[in-house]
Amino acid sequence: MTTVDLPRPDVPATVAVVRDFVNTTDHETGTDDLATPAALAAYLHRQGLTPFLARASTSELDLAHQLRAGLRLALEEHHGIGTEPSGLAGILEQLDVCLTCDATGPVLTTFASGVAGGLARIGVAAHTMAVEGLWGRLKICLSDECGWAYFDHSKNRSRSWCEYGCGNKIKTRSYRARRRAARAAEGG
Repeated sequence: MTTVDLPRPDVPATVAVVRDFVNTTDHETGTDDLATPAALAAYLHRQGLTPFLARASTSELDLAHQLRAGLRLALEEHHGIGTEPSGLAGILEQLDVCLTCDATGPVLTTFASGVAGGLARIGVAAHTMAVEGLWGRLKICLSDECGWAYFDHSKNRSRSWCEYGCGNKIKTRSYRARRRAARAAEGG
C-alpha cells in the first residue's frame, strides 16, 4: 500500500494504534496491508503490537478484517451518519482481554501473545480511547475519494475531513460548480 508522506498532527499513542490499523486498507487504490496472514503478522510486529514476528492463521486474518471493518463502521458513526455498528461488540468479544488492577485502579489488558495478542492490543487501545474521552474524535474522512481515519483536533469536534486537504478539494469543487451554474444562468 502506498502511504501518504504528509506531516500528520501528533495524536495520543492509543489513537495512533486504532487509526493506523483502520488505515491498513486504501480505498482509493484498492490496496490492503493485511491481504495475507504473513502481511498481518508483519504489520502487527512493525507496529510494536507483537514482540516477535509471529505466524498468523487464516482465522486470525479473518478476525483482523472483521475488527478493522467494525472499527471503520464505528468511526463513520462519529459523524452522526449511518447506523450503530452492532457487529463490533461481537468482534471485540473474540479478543483475549482481561481486567486487572494496578496502583491506579482497574486496567483492561491482554496477556495473549502472537497475533491474537496484537489484535487484542488494538481492542484495548480502542477501549482506552473511550475511557480517555478520545473515541468520538477518531473519524473517517467524509470524502468519497479518501476514506482515511483521522483524529479530529478541532475544539468543537466538528471536522469532517482528514488532514490531507480533502475538505479544501471538496469546497473548491463546490465553489467552481456554483460559479459555472451562475454563469450559465446569466447566459454566458
